[in-house]
Amino acid sequence: MRWTQKLMREVAVEERTNLGLSQWDQLDPYVLCQEHGIPVYALSEIASSDAVAHFSVDRASTWSAALIPVGSARLIVENDEHHPVRRRSNIGHELGHFLLEHDFKTELFGESHARQFDAKLEKEATFLAGELLVPFQSVEQMAFKGWTNEQVALKFGVSEQFAQMRMSGQRVRAERASVKFRGRRSF
Repeated sequence: MRWTQKLMREVAVEERTNLGLSQWDQLDPYVLCQEHGIPVYALSEIASSDAVAHFSVDRASTWSAALIPVGSARLIVENDEHHPVRRRSNIGHELGHFLLEHDFKTELFGESHARQFDAKLEKEATFLAGELLVPFQSVEQMAFKGWTNEQVALKFGVSEQFAQMRMSGQRVRAERASVKFRGRRSF
């Protein structure tokens, strides 16, 4: 299936609605995982101390979470050393892969031991995570009301960087509309 932004927004609205959430409610991605029968495991609970040290100290920014196929089931392993707001976006991203039914490659790492990924699928999962955690309808309204990244982050339980990612384009549109509106006003 070819996923458009419109279709991905519809998926996010449906998932949020099924949880009884409005556009202004904070989504708990762990609850959404439970709803879909996806267990989430902390790396520190299932990996060796060397592996935990590698991904929490040596290479903390290289790995956040992974959606893993187990037969027809799925599970998520997350780097629990990350800050809670980052973990929420990580889980949202992995849910994006799940909800968009992305295929799994049989090989996760290439010959150079670098992680392989499809940039298009990653972009889609990131977009859907954004829609799940900070819905577009809210983004539109917050942009026109002049919400700061800090306000958005606090409202939806995301980082200020994530809030900026969600708000940047809509802020530009809001500013353009404001300029256009001011130009039409005549007294």
